[in-house]
Amino acid sequence: MIRMYLESMLIYMIFGAPIYLICRTLYIRLKKQEWKWNKEILLFLFVLFCIGVASQTIIPQWYMSMENGKQKLYIQRLEGGRSINLIPFSTIFSYLAISNEQVSNWNQVSLINLLGNVVVFVPFGIFLPLLWRQFRKFFPLFWMSIGIPLFIEITQLFIGRSTDIDDVLLNALGIIFGYCLFKILNTLFPKRLVGLQR
Repeated sequence: MIRMYLESMLIYMIFGAPIYLICRTLYIRLKKQEWKWNKEILLFLFVLFCIGVASQTIIPQWYMSMENGKQKLYIQRLEGGRSINLIPFSTIFSYLAISNEQVSNWNQVSLINLLGNVVVFVPFGIFLPLLWRQFRKFFPLFWMSIGIPLFIEITQLFIGRSTDIDDVLLNALGIIFGYCLFKILNTLFPKRLVGLQR
């Protein structure tokens, strides 16, 4: 299951990479800015990461099929699986349940959903302070850690996907954890991280 998600993210990232590079190159040339390679590489990786996350959260699922000898593209809305949870921790507690009779691999599903929602958002907490100085302070980063997952969950309301306040909490936890990792690394290797931030 994890491999399926990673492969799907990779496809979007591969298609998104050249588009970003072309747009970024044109932007820098039009603005007559100087290339700062360390920051450009970080920004490129950050954009690819954002594309990967968006592909699994806010980009509607699509598929292609043949009808009457013609290939057609379909965008799929998941109306049947749509749900809204506004009660904090209710989904988390259900994942922590020892078993669920309706799902044979409930423990695996729980682990993927709980850890996945945290781990996938950890890079935000590292990239944001590396790229923008204002996020090296806790409170600006904290508000962003709430804002990013909240934006994703609100967007999911309009594309037929499930919306869950617990996803916001878990995603925010991942971003804050990533920020803590950044602070630790910045303490251990300040010169190297400063070099990346130029």
